[in-house]
Amino acid sequence: MAFLIKPTALKQAQRNIYHNEVGFTAFPSTEQVAFNDQQLLPIGLLSYQAFDATSQQQILIAVPAVQGTFDGDYPYLSYSLTADGWQMDDTSVEFFGQEFSCYHDYFKQAQDFFGHHEMLTYSLEAEGSKQALFELGGQPPLGCNWDANLYDEMAENEELDHYFDVMDEEEGEEFETMSTREIVYLDEDTDQEYVYLGQFSYDTYLDGGGECIVFYQPELKKVLVVAEFS
Repeated sequence: MAFLIKPTALKQAQRNIYHNEVGFTAFPSTEQVAFNDQQLLPIGLLSYQAFDATSQQQILIAVPAVQGTFDGDYPYLSYSLTADGWQMDDTSVEFFGQEFSCYHDYFKQAQDFFGHHEMLTYSLEAEGSKQALFELGGQPPLGCNWDANLYDEMAENEELDHYFDVMDEEEGEEFETMSTREIVYLDEDTDQEYVYLGQFSYDTYLDGGGECIVFYQPELKKVLVVAEFS
């Protein structure tokens, strides 16, 4: 698998979501969207129309209830929409059996806090700073631990090398172009492109971990979640 810098512009510029809005529902219930609540902790229900105006797809953004999910123990975890709703993929189910219950209590606290305040704050304190529910769109934050975990051939990819050189400059015409180009994750075995949806902070929902990077394959209706870890 590899990262592909496309000639097309970003479909969705980066912006933070702080409240429920058209196209995003925080903490969706199993009545709003079918999913396995023993496997997945529901962060949000996202409309794919932000990336494809003709699409009617609704994507579950979730944390797999797997110990080590945000510690970089796995290159990625994936789940897909099935006839029975959103489920962890067979390749990921083998990771189950380890305890994750220590994080459920804080997640429930976050869910209840949102129900009362219609937003989340740092450490779930009433006077705390407002935290983003989801950072939608933009480019994936390449050059970190998460992508090195996925793809270890960056030194052999001239296009990516050039991208990093240009982005390091932080100015100029080429920077303006590169910073607005679409970057997808390509499964070279199947030639399927995974669209970068955005990211959220594990700390906001679970009181632990770094960022969760989220990709989506619309034909397969498959979500990849990748942990950025320190």
